[in-house]
Amino acid sequence: MIPFASVLAFSPMSVRAQDSPQAKDPVPAQVLPFLQECAAAAELLDPSKSAKTLGPLIDANQLRQPTNLVLAAISQYCNRAPGAKIVDPMRLAIAQPFALANISAATATPILRLTLAPEDGLRQSPHRAAAEFVCKSFGATTEGLAPFQGRIPVADPQGAIFAMDFLLNEPRLKFAPAIEDRPSPAECFEFLRMLTNEVSPSSTTAQRFANFAIRARRSVDMSEEGLMRAVASSLAHIDADFGVTADWKSLEIEAVPAEIAAAITGPILGAQDVNGLGWVVVGSLANNTYDMGRIAAVFEPGGDDAYIWSTLHTGNQGIIDLAGNDQYKGGDQQGPAGAILGLSLIDDAAGDDQYSGPLLSCGAGVFGVGILIDRSGNDRYRTGAWSMGAGILGAGFLFDQSGSDAYESTVYSQGLGGPLGIGALVDTKGDDLYRVDGAFPSVYGTPAVSYAMSQGVGFGARQLIAGGVGLLADFNGNDRYEGGEYAQGGGYFYGFGMLFDQSGNDLYRGNRYAQGFSAHQAVGVLIDISGDDTYWSMTSAGQGAAWDTSISLLIDAAGDDTYRGIYLSQGSAAQQALAMFCDLDGTDHYVGFGSMSQGESGGNEYHFNETKARSFSVFIDAGSGEDFFSSKRMRGGVTVTGPPLTSDAPATAPLFGLMIDLPPKVSGTSIR
Repeated sequence: MIPFASVLAFSPMSVRAQDSPQAKDPVPAQVLPFLQECAAAAELLDPSKSAKTLGPLIDANQLRQPTNLVLAAISQYCNRAPGAKIVDPMRLAIAQPFALANISAATATPILRLTLAPEDGLRQSPHRAAAEFVCKSFGATTEGLAPFQGRIPVADPQGAIFAMDFLLNEPRLKFAPAIEDRPSPAECFEFLRMLTNEVSPSSTTAQRFANFAIRARRSVDMSEEGLMRAVASSLAHIDADFGVTADWKSLEIEAVPAEIAAAITGPILGAQDVNGLGWVVVGSLANNTYDMGRIAAVFEPGGDDAYIWSTLHTGNQGIIDLAGNDQYKGGDQQGPAGAILGLSLIDDAAGDDQYSGPLLSCGAGVFGVGILIDRSGNDRYRTGAWSMGAGILGAGFLFDQSGSDAYESTVYSQGLGGPLGIGALVDTKGDDLYRVDGAFPSVYGTPAVSYAMSQGVGFGARQLIAGGVGLLADFNGNDRYEGGEYAQGGGYFYGFGMLFDQSGNDLYRGNRYAQGFSAHQAVGVLIDISGDDTYWSMTSAGQGAAWDTSISLLIDAAGDDTYRGIYLSQGSAAQQALAMFCDLDGTDHYVGFGSMSQGESGGNEYHFNETKARSFSVFIDAGSGEDFFSSKRMRGGVTVTGPPLTSDAPATAPLFGLMIDLPPKVSGTSIR
């Protein structure tokens, strides 16, 4: 097994990259299942001549030179991002595509640490994990980030007001230089509407947004006054606990100030107009309603409360809610923990809560960062576009730490790294439902099919701005993932997307482009660590499928799994792409209807004349079980897929694929 510290130690083919800070993470592989299983998959996918599996088979079947052509084509086209600006995991994957398993795990390590027990010496801090994830995604160190702030004492209402002032005013100062001379809220919302309506902007639309894109790309960086440095620094600053000793029952009710009387119903214990921030309110143990379009911050001791966003709130905002079954309702432009030009924080400690919003909700950020932390309860999230951990020229995080939850949204959500953005949805416990299906019609005009672009996806605006880093991570429970087109661990236009599931018997259902997919210079990854799982992708391009100079990977580490795909599925690449599929253990059932599946590539007309490259597809089953393959591949052996290689083979020829069923009964042979 390749040591985790050697993430980038081997050179895939003729391409070599310098070791990055991501390769030097102090967490050993054996501590985290994701790191251990990714290292095992990376060993199987090592293409070097001295490797145990893939490299020797590449040489034995005369595939090294054509595979090098594929890698050169990927490098050539993936280094044409607008403004030459891409996120760091994308850059690393371009340089070393076969190291994608370890690159993915290294990128997500700050999030993966949340699964470690506190006795391992690491605090389970969503704020810190989010800050470090941003740094990883943009290739920056964490030096200079504020340390853990400790416990902020809250002995009375004035202490609660001080706590909110401390948390939110410092990030305001960090964002001030980063958002100076940035696009206005109106421009940002116009950009979001355009992306929602045009998956691939027309030339006319691209020309109209060209100036916006140039200004936006220039802003999103990790320099001292860059937007992403402000995002990471703000997340680190709010990494604090509360030492609450106030006896809320004994405190006297205060009158609501006249300036915000129309924004509050129910009794409160205090309120103050804080310089640089706005009105900060301390609620009560009764049931309250707050109009968050008019209030900067709320510290709420208890009760079943309602938070409503009637109008747009720009800048910094925060809610700390200690108890109660609460409702958070968004308005037309903004919802709970929806940030624009600043930081928006919600930390809900207890209760079965409901979150909703038609746009920019539940941990979403545009030129800012939204972070929603729900610490316990069986919660329900129902949102529209750009929500549930979505970052668009900013960052968005949703952390749900306990309970069986339902996540339902329409499009662009659930761990969506939009244009140069960071988005993550992280669920720690429970049997959860993730659904993004039915609201938006198919972008291909397919009847009864919907468009999603969600669930661990990196998505860029073609011609304008490269995609960001999207992550959906679920660590426990029997989960159900339902999506339409472009769902469940994928990348689109220089985007890098990941879906990680650690345990449980899970169901994945998606349509065209699903379950470890990538299209148009992008990277997509799905990694499932354990459980008897079911994967079902419809129409085409799923389960480790790559299209147009892209890279895809699906890893299932254990369990008796069932796969059902149609065309370009289960380790299949087309148009100068690389697709990798690894099932590491179990008795599995593989059904791939039509051609181009189970290690067979598709056509390559797009760039063949310029590159002379086709695609490379790799399918590996490493378990000892008796598996079923619909394609009649050799069990316990190696199949070279596609017709024999000839000099006059057309660009449409489905060439260059290896289907490897381990342990092999036939070694070092070429079987067609």
